[in-house]
Amino acid sequence: MKEPCFQQIEVDISLKLLKAGKHVLQEKPAAASISEIEKALSGYNSIRANVRGQPIWAVAENYRFEPAFVQSKKLMAEIGDMMSVQVIVEGSMNSSNPYFSSSWRRNFTGGFIFDMGVHFIAGLRMLVGCEVVSASATTCHVDKTLPPPDIISSNFQLENGCSGVFVMVVSSRSPKACGKLIIFWRVVGLKGTIQIERGNQNGRQGYTVLYYTADGQCKSFFYPFSGVTDEFKTFIHDIQEAKKGNGHEVEPRLSYIEGARDVALLEAMMESGSKNGALVHVKKF
Repeated sequence: MKEPCFQQIEVDISLKLLKAGKHVLQEKPAAASISEIEKALSGYNSIRANVRGQPIWAVAENYRFEPAFVQSKKLMAEIGDMMSVQVIVEGSMNSSNPYFSSSWRRNFTGGFIFDMGVHFIAGLRMLVGCEVVSASATTCHVDKTLPPPDIISSNFQLENGCSGVFVMVVSSRSPKACGKLIIFWRVVGLKGTIQIERGNQNGRQGYTVLYYTADGQCKSFFYPFSGVTDEFKTFIHDIQEAKKGNGHEVEPRLSYIEGARDVALLEAMMESGSKNGALVHVKKF
């Protein structure tokens, strides 16, 4: 009998806690597959119908709370109609990385691409503000010390008709990538362009936001990391408001559904890769 992966165990524990009336903030990803998510949501809906207090099930996805994404999302209205979206990730997952030996990250389909990829998908979805409807991808497995795949290149289409690319490499040996991640999100609009890139300023790690206007100007903003702190604060606030019984609406960025949508998109890309680039429609939640 196949041993359950860490994500399945985490979901099972979360459901037991929710059934006991406890609020849960679960680590990402929401689950290891769409089929597991469907079972989890069915269980959660049953719990909500039978447990008093409407226990909150949240997924800890700090990218949706990083100030760089929150502020860039506000700037999106300034760049006009979207014409192109790019997400590029280059990392070096080797023995010097503390996550390299994490056995549970190797026990589900997609390995490090899946485990880390949901972060970058969350950033993509947060920034563009609409869903991806389909994807076509190729995957490769070059570094045999890593679980497959270690490279994914995907074309995708948003529901607003705009297309984009998602490229992620976790086995890079580039000197710039050793020991850190090279990553950026770039949205080209009719009236301007927004780019978010990982970096540091004055010894602080965070994101630089570049806003290119139609007249050739470039504005730059730096936002230190604070997504983890902000998501915890929001979760605590939601619990406090829920206790009051005033019909408070839980912050949607924390919802299990949002985490499910991240998984659905990444799974569609990997499914396409296993089918030699066949177009795959993203499961809707």
